[in-house]
Amino acid sequence: MIDGDRRIGRPMCRSAKFAVVLREAQWELDRVAFRLPRGEVSRAERHRLADALIELADVLRDYE
Repeated sequence: MIDGDRRIGRPMCRSAKFAVVLREAQWELDRVAFRLPRGEVSRAERHRLADALIELADVLRDYE
């Protein structure tokens, strides 16, 4: 998701990385929540959502 903790050519601080991971998880949740009732969510999309949530959980645990 986050490529080497870099955006716009310089490293991101921890709080910026945390914010990006939160937003990416939110966007993925929004996409799945919208499409799930219509039966339009593939196995790959569910796995991508699970990966985003795992990354979010890791960042949440490590953030101080």
